[in-house]
Amino acid sequence: MQSQFIRVKDLAINKFKDLQDKPGVYIVFWIKNGNPVVIGRICGEDQRGVLYIGSSRKLREELRKLWESVETIVERKKCKRRGYYHTFGPSLIYTDLFQRVKSEDLWIYVKEFATKEEAEAQERRALLEYTRTFGEPPPLNLQVGREYFLILCLGKVGKSKLAPELDPDLKSALGLL
Repeated sequence: MQSQFIRVKDLAINKFKDLQDKPGVYIVFWIKNGNPVVIGRICGEDQRGVLYIGSSRKLREELRKLWESVETIVERKKCKRRGYYHTFGPSLIYTDLFQRVKSEDLWIYVKEFATKEEAEAQERRALLEYTRTFGEPPPLNLQVGREYFLILCLGKVGKSKLAPELDPDLKSALGLL
């Protein structure tokens, strides 16, 4: 699998077997009744309903953690472990979206990359391009602070590891053509 767009709940039902533990970037979308939920941003409307952009060295493991955090918050299932598995769940609480977003409304686009470093560089580029377009990061990327964007935009020596260009598939998925 190189890239894929699928409902997160379907991945969970299939126990994430459709994914490999390879490095990659994932984008979580809010799609209700087959239509993206338009999200108002500072510099326009996100017509795709992007909630979160992330990367991982092991996609299957990371998306399983994301789903477990959704189950704990949205579906109110008992947490099997101590704490949250992924920042997505606590971000749903912080933004109060856990009362509006249903687990079946969460879709994900997954794109594999050859290395963890390439995936991380593409995630940074995707976050930067999204933020430049809409004036702020996706609503559930709460861990992304101003310092992060200073590092990306100004290319602080030795700190910025940014892909020179956003992968065309990611660009298309984000609607940044």
